[in-house]
Amino acid sequence: MTFLNPANLWFLSFLIIPIAFHLLNLLKNKKEDFSSLILIKELKQTSMRNVKLKKLILLLLRILGIIFLVISFSKPVTNGFLHNWSVPEIDSRLYIVIDNSASMGAKNKGKTFLERSKHEVSSLIPEFKKNALISIFQTCPPKMIFEGYSDDINIKKAIKSVKQTESFDNIWNTTGSFINRNKINEKLKECILFSDLMHPTDSLFSKSINNFIDWKFYFIQPEIIEENLSIKNMSFVNRVNTLQQLSKVNTRVQNKSVSPRKNIPLELLFNNQRVGQVISEFSSNIEKEFQFQAYPIAEGILQSKAIIPIDSYLSDNSWYHTVPVMRQINCGIIGKSREEVQILEVILKSIDPNKEFLNIESRIQPSLNRLFLDEFDMVIIYNCSGLTKQSVKDLDNFTKEGGGLIWFEGETSELPNHESLYELLNFPRSTDTINSGQGFFSTEISTEESDLLQNIRVKDINKELPKVFKYIKTETNKDHMIHWNLNNMDPFLIEFSNGGGDIFYFSSILNLEWNDLSIRGLIIPLMYKLLILAGTDEMNTSSIFVDDVKWISLQESKLKNIWEVLSPSGQKEMIVPDYDLEGIQITMTNELGIYEVFSNGEQITSFPTKLHNLEYLTNHLNQDDINKFIPKDQFRIIPMDKNTSSSFAEIRHGKSLWKFFLYASIFIFLIETIVGLPNKKNLNKI
Repeated sequence: MTFLNPANLWFLSFLIIPIAFHLLNLLKNKKEDFSSLILIKELKQTSMRNVKLKKLILLLLRILGIIFLVISFSKPVTNGFLHNWSVPEIDSRLYIVIDNSASMGAKNKGKTFLERSKHEVSSLIPEFKKNALISIFQTCPPKMIFEGYSDDINIKKAIKSVKQTESFDNIWNTTGSFINRNKINEKLKECILFSDLMHPTDSLFSKSINNFIDWKFYFIQPEIIEENLSIKNMSFVNRVNTLQQLSKVNTRVQNKSVSPRKNIPLELLFNNQRVGQVISEFSSNIEKEFQFQAYPIAEGILQSKAIIPIDSYLSDNSWYHTVPVMRQINCGIIGKSREEVQILEVILKSIDPNKEFLNIESRIQPSLNRLFLDEFDMVIIYNCSGLTKQSVKDLDNFTKEGGGLIWFEGETSELPNHESLYELLNFPRSTDTINSGQGFFSTEISTEESDLLQNIRVKDINKELPKVFKYIKTETNKDHMIHWNLNNMDPFLIEFSNGGGDIFYFSSILNLEWNDLSIRGLIIPLMYKLLILAGTDEMNTSSIFVDDVKWISLQESKLKNIWEVLSPSGQKEMIVPDYDLEGIQITMTNELGIYEVFSNGEQITSFPTKLHNLEYLTNHLNQDDINKFIPKDQFRIIPMDKNTSSSFAEIRHGKSLWKFFLYASIFIFLIETIVGLPNKKNLNKI
């Protein structure tokens, strides 16, 4: 037990008063007059020993009463978190960190966790002495919103300025960076963290903070939300999406409620039109996956959205996705002879005889010393020769900016600078040319996980697989996806990526001396699918987490256009393109939803933002979890409720005991009064 006002203990010197009176009474002789000797007999029945004992009891009661009263005035408390701190004038430093990430938007009792946290911050400020220097921070974006003393009139305004976000904050790293901002010389160092604290850190947290052992931490947590459904994921099964093909959409929903949820509707929207709905029951802590099938609404960018009914946490009630639906693809064909280019032209014209979505440009280049690919969405390079380091750099820039590449490998002796392909574009390494002799190599789809050859529109794909007479043997790595094998397990078709661009690599060319793929019915639907995968705007439409930076690749001819970005809430922002890197960088992505990109007022593309994986509601950290990276004598966990401020005061300084001692002193003085009353029976006898 310690005292907040120990100076009042000097009043214990008043104990000398009852002791002095008691001693004086013992020394003083009293003369009693008796009217008759008969009363002496009555005195014999009264024990003098009892009289002395009664006086001693009265003395003890008076001493205890005074002691308890003085202790009450000295504000006694049990040993608290700061049991060594009893001097009010000590220099102290207080850091208050307010978590305003997405998960703090969860609601309970009509208010979000953030709203309740801001209220509790205001309630706790008076608990600190006027000489305590206070710094208040928000986590999203990380910044200090106030620094000063508790009596500063701007402190409430600063607390109100903290706004709810949809962001992820990495609460531990952020808190550590706040503490290390400045050198702190104050003797008492405290940090109060208002957060739901759902995910632990490691020992690096303590190692990253200067003089960590001197800090005291208070973690003020809201309660766990008992009713919550969330959409954990939505993805398109199809890599190719066209108006004529059903799009398959997988959606996963989790019930984090403590009880089952019945008759919950899950809806799928394409371009704000409902295209699917399912109503289901969800058991507690169970995930369910659903698959919708629907035709895209229109060409261009398909904006999709999965939604469930609104509950206590809005941020996980929806999931956004955008995919390109084929519109027009600028395709380049590059070969070293007219005959080689012509066979590819025939195939592409068979795919799009009316030139509705394919814009084809052919180039005859016997030697690939330079490649100018700015106007293409994707390019087919067939049996190239004379490849230079500069042309490889051109391919590297093209694919990194989202361009697609279909590569047919010919004689390896024709490629003196193949090493550049391995280093820059991660190409499979060519080792030898293999001839089958009098026989042939059959081919087979390598794995069921390969989606490239799935749903190819042929009657029987096994009968359409080609025979291979000659091919280039290659060495692959872990980044290469092998879709198609020869029967000796050498790869025939490989997929890999470079930056934002997809690359499809054939180890054999479309020549009857090499294989019979060109006369198989498989070639048309296969090339169609490769064109869509390589030529559509997958990189520009891919999703990002809220607050991440989005890069949009642009064609050189459109760089001088006026570029604008429309946020989900309807706010428009003009973006200046990067002329060197040929694209725009979008940094203001702090909303959850779909952002639309416009060029000269015309929508060019769009992309969605999604909730960070660590912002989905889960169990909060407990004492044992935090003790793994912070010693138990350096932190306390305080539940956020209507008594938060009083609980904080009791934990910080210990539980106040002054009322107990005050009531005890009153009770003792009451007993003393009763014990000190004269005996009426004896008086009557006298």
